[in-house]
Amino acid sequence: MSGGISNVRAEGIRIVNSVHGIRIKTAPGRGGYVKNVYVADVSLDNVSIAIRITGNYGEHPDENYNKNALPTISNITIKNIVGVNIGVAGILQGISGDNFSNICLSNVSLSVRSTNPWNCSLVEGYSNSVSPEICEQLRKGPGPGQVCYDGNSYPAAAAQPQSPQKSSACRLVNPFFCTSWFLCR
Repeated sequence: MSGGISNVRAEGIRIVNSVHGIRIKTAPGRGGYVKNVYVADVSLDNVSIAIRITGNYGEHPDENYNKNALPTISNITIKNIVGVNIGVAGILQGISGDNFSNICLSNVSLSVRSTNPWNCSLVEGYSNSVSPEICEQLRKGPGPGQVCYDGNSYPAAAAQPQSPQKSSACRLVNPFFCTSWFLCR
């Protein structure tokens, strides 16, 4: 059985030339949880699947796992996402008997090549301003008393937020030419 992951905040990300953009994966037999995940301000370019949350990943370290241990996937917020040259907007697939809950997408604009941009099953949640139009399971807004995870609900003992770190790596247009000699020496 797996442990869990919670209180994750990822912002200001650019993903280029990738199979997956935003991805959460698990499977029956893993147990554990993924909860309180906040992803915002993501730019995607030439990505096959922009958003993928799947419960049928299927990999296990060995055969000695509890096939009935189901993971909990909840409070996932994905907002302020733009993408061009996207194959499929999203594949959101929960697990039979274990729907993924409180999946919230807002302000998502994807230029998609597929005629079937979303594939959703066994998920519950909300959406607002999503293009192309999201699957029916996520078309409604939050009801009374329901809110999307805001990314700020960390335990009191959590460390203080830190400023984003800048990389000193040089982005190469040509592997033999660097635009900034000081960063590439």
